[in-house]
Amino acid sequence: MLESWELLQTVLAESVVKLAVSLLCGVLLGMERELKGKPAGLRTIALITVGATIFMIVSDLIALVTEGPTSITRVDPSRIASQVVTGIGFLGAGAIIQARGAIHGLTTAATIWVAASIGLCVGVGFPLLGIAVTVLVLLVLIALIPVRAWLSRRGDEETLTLVLPNDALALRRVKNILRQNGVPDRGIALEPEKDGNLTIKLTYRSHAGQQRLLEELSSVEGVHGEVVSS
Repeated sequence: MLESWELLQTVLAESVVKLAVSLLCGVLLGMERELKGKPAGLRTIALITVGATIFMIVSDLIALVTEGPTSITRVDPSRIASQVVTGIGFLGAGAIIQARGAIHGLTTAATIWVAASIGLCVGVGFPLLGIAVTVLVLLVLIALIPVRAWLSRRGDEETLTLVLPNDALALRRVKNILRQNGVPDRGIALEPEKDGNLTIKLTYRSHAGQQRLLEELSSVEGVHGEVVSS
């Protein structure tokens, strides 16, 4: 059976609205990840939300094609949704990286997981709820940064020594990570090394210890360091 124009007309307008809303939600979440330099950024998150919505639209189309729009018995759309949840787990796992004993990418993986759920929510017919969840997720990703910095300042004092390439981009990324963790620029001391690298020494407070800060710094290529608790 080929595509029926009459059948397509019954779902076209609604599907366009769903896809537009899911694209908007994906772009908003993706921009936040893109601005932070994460590998799963604008395009990836937007494609995830749109893709999840398309899967739910397809599940409705299957029901219409196989049983008709007025049938009481409908094909169970949760089957496709459950497969999306399973498949998105593999994509999220790919965003998690372990390097030099530190794990990073967990927040990006969680964002991928939530983005798929937003796409499913919009696809099943609740675009306003999808937008509300998007706003809530953005609040978690953005508005909680000051809270995180406040918690860091109340933690144990530790001394950090970092060695990184003498590269302006790497230095800027390191400083951004330190600033997001409540480490002020005035507390950072730079020392050039004979091998062309830079050494950064600073004292900071972290309620979570060295693991969280090191897992973020390890995402910058060529950076390695040592933390000594005071």
